[in-house]
Amino acid sequence: MSTLTATVDLPTTTFTVRDARTITLALATAWSAPAAVEDLAVLVDDLTSDVVAHAGNETSLVLELSLADEVLRVGIADGSAVRPVARGETHGLPHAALARGWGEEPYRGGHRIWFELGPAPEGQVLESPVPAAEVWRSLEQALGAIRSGDDDPTEP
Repeated sequence: MSTLTATVDLPTTTFTVRDARTITLALATAWSAPAAVEDLAVLVDDLTSDVVAHAGNETSLVLELSLADEVLRVGIADGSAVRPVARGETHGLPHAALARGWGEEPYRGGHRIWFELGPAPEGQVLESPVPAAEVWRSLEQALGAIRSGDDDPTEP
């Protein structure tokens, strides 16, 4: 089986958590990742908000995704030399209850926090209610607005 991978540099803004979630869900859907959408969204939001808080004044983060043997791995890295605290909880629920595995590790002079999700129980797999082309158009618009310094990328 092949491995699908993606790496995205995300600017640290008030929209970073939303953008990480949007990109992750769009790629997981496009790859037909057999993961539960609710678990994936909760874990990405929690992971990203933790890394944004930890990164402090970092100007960007690295979002990494891979899918191999029906295991989706999501990692977010920053350039901070200070080791993050891997709390192991997301909104009061243990990561272990949602993720197949999770942890933190050194990454290019900084740190990466990651989690893995295996196949979801029957009936809980990702389904895209929106065509992929529309998701990408919306994402490109939001990222373009962020790059131009627009405060609200949802406004035309």
